[in-house]
Amino acid sequence: MTNRTYRTYVSLTIAILVGLTAQASSAWVEQDHGTMQSVRGIVKAGDTLVAVGNGGNVMRSQDDGVSWVLNDKTSSAWWHDVTLEEDGDLVAVGDSGAYATSSDDGATWSSSSVGISNHLYAVDLSASYGYIVGTEGSVVYLANGRWTTASTGVTSTLYAVQDNGDGTAWIVGAAGRLLKAWNGGVSWTNLGAIASDNLQGVYFGSSTVGWVVGENGTFKKTTDGGTSWSDVSVSGLTDQDLYEIQASGDAKAVVGDKIILMSEDGGDTWGAQAFVDENITFYDAVYDGASSLWAAGTDYDVWSSVYHYEAQEETSDPSVPSDPVATDEESVQAEPNNLIKITCEGETDVNDPCRAVYFYGTDEKRHAFPNEKVFFTWFSDFDDLIEVTAAFMSDLALGSNVTYHPGIKMVKFQSVPTVYAVSAHGVLRAIASEDVARDLYGADWNQQIDDISDAFFGNYDFGEDVNSSDDYNGEVEEESVEGLDDNF
Repeated sequence: MTNRTYRTYVSLTIAILVGLTAQASSAWVEQDHGTMQSVRGIVKAGDTLVAVGNGGNVMRSQDDGVSWVLNDKTSSAWWHDVTLEEDGDLVAVGDSGAYATSSDDGATWSSSSVGISNHLYAVDLSASYGYIVGTEGSVVYLANGRWTTASTGVTSTLYAVQDNGDGTAWIVGAAGRLLKAWNGGVSWTNLGAIASDNLQGVYFGSSTVGWVVGENGTFKKTTDGGTSWSDVSVSGLTDQDLYEIQASGDAKAVVGDKIILMSEDGGDTWGAQAFVDENITFYDAVYDGASSLWAAGTDYDVWSSVYHYEAQEETSDPSVPSDPVATDEESVQAEPNNLIKITCEGETDVNDPCRAVYFYGTDEKRHAFPNEKVFFTWFSDFDDLIEVTAAFMSDLALGSNVTYHPGIKMVKFQSVPTVYAVSAHGVLRAIASEDVARDLYGADWNQQIDDISDAFFGNYDFGEDVNSSDDYNGEVEEESVEGLDDNF
């Protein structure tokens, strides 16, 4: 297909715009989609990222997640977690007591037994201690180099563990269960249910301050060593399931179902990043220092997905001038076939209406992009943004939303499995089979599908099915429109 050289700005929902202005270099970037089915655990061993997951799969990246290689399987059991030992070896645990180690950054693995056949959901190790937890209250701890079954008196499933490195450990599980280990796992304190829903992640930054996360938006904090807990409120967090919490210094991240929560001040304040349009469920995350974070999980439990976040100091993008306080006389009045936004006055919140950018069409209407994925099928940058007055913007009626550029991507709606090719004027054509999709888009066809929220179903019309590669030519479709005005 031909390369696109269009130059304009993105007209996105307000929440997306903040990642494209002052903090453009601190946005999330998807680095993997479909190398395996689902990632359940991820870790960084030296210069290598190692991810484990469904079907006994392991994949590795040696270029900070830019590219991934799928290993030969060492087990048919699903892996649920992976961690790094002090000596640099890796340990993975999974279904039916599956346990394996690697001494070469995940390239090869050796399987052994920890003495139980329960599903194992989490592992954590320090220099002298180690713990593995799983179904039916199973806990094994490392004593004198050997795994030993613990007697906790608990029979409910345990989902997460933190080895504190001093002979103590925190464990959380079903129905809000919280346990604390003492004496390297020999002694236990059952702190009972601190929440009503399953807890699936735990992190203590000190002996007194800690957090737990779990199902239905459960997010709690303690400042007295687990004696009492208070709810953590985050704008954008409602009833999403949360699976893991990770930290590096003051930087902290919680990952879950279509959401990532982040804090840069030691957990005092949190912000949320939604991944609803992408439909990604994140199960684990790993930091490399305080500024680089990978979150890993799955898209529809069908394709693995890894996103990378690289935090950088805020700088103004040279292609987007800083927002001065403008008068009506100073603001440029745009002509049709431009992209426009209202001039922001001084410091503005990310949700301020002045952040929204629209395509100003020859129909004298302003058109919005549903999300950044739609935008990037049309434009490669945002050099041609024109700022206008609020009065000018309000005089423009809202037009139809922008739909996907024909020929660039295949798409599907979140609630149905049908995959479509895109034709001009927002016409979707169902692709009859995987073989047809492969003929059209190559061996990696399943990595060239974008999800469309069901809320935008009405933006599209539907044409004839694509039953063979003779029915649809991507290059012809792509060249069928010269710009957005041709597609309305």
